[in-house]
Amino acid sequence: MKPDLVDIFEAETLAEAQLLVARLDEAGIKSFVDNTDSPLDGLTAADQLKIVRVLPKDEAQARDIANDFLSEAMSDVDFGDIGADDEE
Repeated sequence: MKPDLVDIFEAETLAEAQLLVARLDEAGIKSFVDNTDSPLDGLTAADQLKIVRVLPKDEAQARDIANDFLSEAMSDVDFGDIGADDEE
């Protein structure tokens, strides 16, 4: 019987999911990306999220790594120019 997997992260792109998988792998956590081969990928306006899953025994550590990953990604975003054109 296969063990159940736990969803820990919803990536917007396959590249984002793969970056997190690499980070989890470095920590010794095996993970799986679901929805990588959707026939509608890129052909629909609907979200095509890539779900990163891990074994239940790794859930807590994987969530911590995913949260750090997300925090780092958000710290790289420059919100300084948003709305700048509205002030002119």
